Amino acid sequence: MASLQTIQKIGPILDLFTVERPEWGVREVATAVGIPRSSAHAVLASLVQTGLLHCRARGRYRIGWRVVELAEALRGSVDVRSCAAPHLERLVDRFGETTHLAVLERGQVLYLDKVPGTHNISVQGAQVGSRRHAHCTAVGKALLARLSDQELSRIVDQEPLRRFTPSTVTDPSRLRTELDRCRSTGYAMDLGESVHEVHCVAAPIRDDLGSVVAAVSMSVPSSRFRLRRDEMARAVLDTTRAVSRSLVDVAADTAPSRSLQEATDAYGSAS
Repeated sequence: MASLQTIQKIGPILDLFTVERPEWGVREVATAVGIPRSSAHAVLASLVQTGLLHCRARGRYRIGWRVVELAEALRGSVDVRSCAAPHLERLVDRFGETTHLAVLERGQVLYLDKVPGTHNISVQGAQVGSRRHAHCTAVGKALLARLSDQELSRIVDQEPLRRFTPSTVTDPSRLRTELDRCRSTGYAMDLGESVHEVHCVAAPIRDDLGSVVAAVSMSVPSSRFRLRRDEMARAVLDTTRAVSRSLVDVAADTAPSRSLQEATDAYGSAS
């Protein structure tokens, strides 16, 4: 059985494998994570055995196919991406602006899906599978606002909040004030806090138990956002409510012991 220390190394090592850098060697992993080369090799070998990594020629490692199987298992249990997809498309059809679906994973925003905007000049947005800091994005704030005080403190108080633009909120007290506003209005905004001249609005998605499981955001050049800010906020709210209702319907179809009315009541009481 793997020791606790070995298990604690697995997360940081898997975090190294990204779209931008999908391949790593033992020495590179050891240097990046700050562990002995022998320890890095042992963890990499274990991950190869489980199928999470694949060892190529000359000791180079990439993500393994086991990840695809796990992704399908996740899709079968929480199908938020499939439920959200048509609603994201409709939001883009209406406004022509880039939309994202994201979750909060280990204190950071993880992007699950994206529909690019249709304007000649549109926000490129985040890549699917990429991560960003939660405190400086609308979708991150929408997700942070639903955490308990203890959970929020673990994310925003452990280390200084990084500044990305002059507008980035780096004061935890001010961030908490913004999150209070998000709870009151139902949506969050990012006014050029992650990328200069890009404004975003986001709202949370709830499952059949009323828990926030994801969020939808729309990313807009600041000049266009100012003209339709309130309209866009209402549209994103309507979109996330529609996705939440879709999740309730799916849950009712897959769990006969729980009625649609019970699931709907759980969603409504948490809204």
